[in-house]
Amino acid sequence: MPGERPSHRLLYIDNLRWSAISMVVVMHAAVTYSPFGEWYYREHPELGIGAKVGFAAYQSFQHAVAMGLLFGLAGFFSAGAVARNGVRSFVRERLQRLGLPLLLYVTLIGPLTEYFVAGSWRSNPPRTFVQDWWLHLRSGELLDGSGPLWFCLVLLLFSAAYAVVCQVRPMQFARRDPPSAGAVLGYATLIAIVTFVVGAAFPNATTVLNIDVHDFPQYPFMYVAGIAAWKGDWLRQIPSRVGRRWLWNGIWIGGALWIILVVAGGAMRGDVSPYGGGWHWQAAGIDAWRSFTCLALSLGAIVLYRDRFDGQGPIARFLTRNAFGVYVLHAPILVAITRLLHLLPASIALKFALASLGGILASFLIVGFVARRTPGLRAVL
Repeated sequence: MPGERPSHRLLYIDNLRWSAISMVVVMHAAVTYSPFGEWYYREHPELGIGAKVGFAAYQSFQHAVAMGLLFGLAGFFSAGAVARNGVRSFVRERLQRLGLPLLLYVTLIGPLTEYFVAGSWRSNPPRTFVQDWWLHLRSGELLDGSGPLWFCLVLLLFSAAYAVVCQVRPMQFARRDPPSAGAVLGYATLIAIVTFVVGAAFPNATTVLNIDVHDFPQYPFMYVAGIAAWKGDWLRQIPSRVGRRWLWNGIWIGGALWIILVVAGGAMRGDVSPYGGGWHWQAAGIDAWRSFTCLALSLGAIVLYRDRFDGQGPIARFLTRNAFGVYVLHAPILVAITRLLHLLPASIALKFALASLGGILASFLIVGFVARRTPGLRAVL
């Protein structure tokens, strides 16, 4: 009924979330074989211009949308959790759900991945795992070793901030009309401006605790948007035609703008540094493109899943249950697969496809049938 908060589980959001997490696995497989990004293990193959452009296009769109979408969904669920259970229960649940996996990853999973799987902790003369672990702990480098779980660290900070806000001014469910196209574009402009200013102040991919400073401004804006979406009951109200329009605009207008930025900005000549921050028009352009594309495709994907994928069978329920565990554990699994594929005399395209599919499949199977059935790990994953 109008004015009442949703009382049932939103299966389409569950389906969207495990889909987005699966695409994170694909993104890290792409980084393994492409010239772009950082990851535990990379092949650095010789690629033709077509392969480089293909990887650049996929990674650009994925980078623009995936994490912002996940932060938006997290904000949506955070608002609902506080409304249902109160601030104290929300804080306890977030500490357990985010803090414990983060602690486990930083102290054990990440170091094991670095030392045994990726082989990136190499020393001369060689040291034992315990010696290397203690050295990285004393130097503070373990704090930078959150890997993909930088997301949990940031989300934990956002959750704490939201809890404080709710203590001062409790959030109430109040059904309102979804934002107009002009409001969405205005919000994208605000995100772009803040992102550009931060990127100008901290260029060249500055990171703090494994968090990219230039990318960071998008995340609190998307988290707040998710809270507002729950508060106003927007996800149920967005007309299907509006969602489809945002989806196609994100694909076609976003694609056209990306091509213009790449061609006009010098990327085709190998000069990509102006896109990474500083007072460059390329940085301003890519920040504006990323903000528009994130909001457009996020809105489009939410409506698409609401209209087409609002149901679950046994497989989808399995994927939902284990999606977060896959986010936590996919790194060592994917690295092991790509190192095995290094021995395969095959094209990079085939290796990328096998790594993507194998990484997703193996991660869900290992998490669902091994990790979450291991005493102690089920509560963490």
